[in-house]
Amino acid sequence: MSLGTRCAFGMLLFLPLMGQVATRQGAVAARQGTMVDVQQSEFSSPMVLELPMDRLHVAEPAGMYSFTDQGTFVCDDVSLPLIVVKKTVNEKAKRVELKIQSTAYVRPSFDRKVVLRYSIIRSGQALATFTEQEISAKEKKYRSDSSTLVMSKDEFDSLFEGGNHGVLKIVMMVTPDR
Repeated sequence: MSLGTRCAFGMLLFLPLMGQVATRQGAVAARQGTMVDVQQSEFSSPMVLELPMDRLHVAEPAGMYSFTDQGTFVCDDVSLPLIVVKKTVNEKAKRVELKIQSTAYVRPSFDRKVVLRYSIIRSGQALATFTEQEISAKEKKYRSDSSTLVMSKDEFDSLFEGGNHGVLKIVMMVTPDR
């Protein structure tokens, strides 16, 4: 074996050992985390979601508005991956009807009862209108139910005035259904 081959062979053995030494010097470190380090998306019951109502001010085909961003938030293994709001305006009666259909999904675990309480918030104040729905959600399945909020057209229009626009507040309470 030539001297060059021996040197190359020696280097092949020596380089991995250098990597191990470097790893020891750059050992794993741990520190206390902060909320900046982790985006919170797991909650215990009750969980409060607030969906901006701005989208409902613009006319959509059939008055249907889908919300999916809240699906990343989980409350006791239950998420709401889809919320659909159907807006119906009755000009004669000067009323607006919001039919809210929520779809719950339960992660693999066990069945849950999900109670959703909806209210409209304007400038930090709850309007008099609220509604509730109860969903009996099975594990690893999607389950939907709907509920309706009715308000005057003037109240609805006031949701989009000024700097503080209205929000749809959803309080989600989850209990085991065994």
